[in-house]
Amino acid sequence: MAKRLWIALTVSLSLLSSASIVQTGEPCCNVIANAALKGRLGRLAIAYPGNATNIEARTDVYKAGNIKSIAGGYGNQAIELLPGNYDVVINGKKVTGVTVKSGHETQVKVGVLHVNAGKDTRVDILDAATSQSMTGGYGEKAFGFPVGPVNVKIAGQSETVTIEEGKVREF
Repeated sequence: MAKRLWIALTVSLSLLSSASIVQTGEPCCNVIANAALKGRLGRLAIAYPGNATNIEARTDVYKAGNIKSIAGGYGNQAIELLPGNYDVVINGKKVTGVTVKSGHETQVKVGVLHVNAGKDTRVDILDAATSQSMTGGYGEKAFGFPVGPVNVKIAGQSETVTIEEGKVREF
């Protein structure tokens, strides 16, 4: 009886470890076991919905609390890192407490803000909490951001928009 219970428990644990989402308690991210990642490294992943080639999204990664970027790029990202805590800045919006684990992929929850404006219209995207400018430009643009509120400022007026995971928000 004990042997059968041990086998059943082993099989159950094996199924659990092969499940895709191991931890989702992080408000910023999904941490998923990835059997393709061998050894000590984990992966930080950022994948935007829609046509990622036309999305304006600059990402910089910092060891938690540091001011020097250790990795970065434009658009979708797959960055292998040592386990630890990181700060991720996407288009000027900072996400703190991003945890990378060995053999896991940490997917930052992101979405897109698609601004439909004429080519001569100035658009500024502001941090909703501080009103600091994060990014902007002229005309129609698609901006990638972590989930949460941002302010869209056009012609001196602003409106708060909430970026949702895996969605393109039209403005």
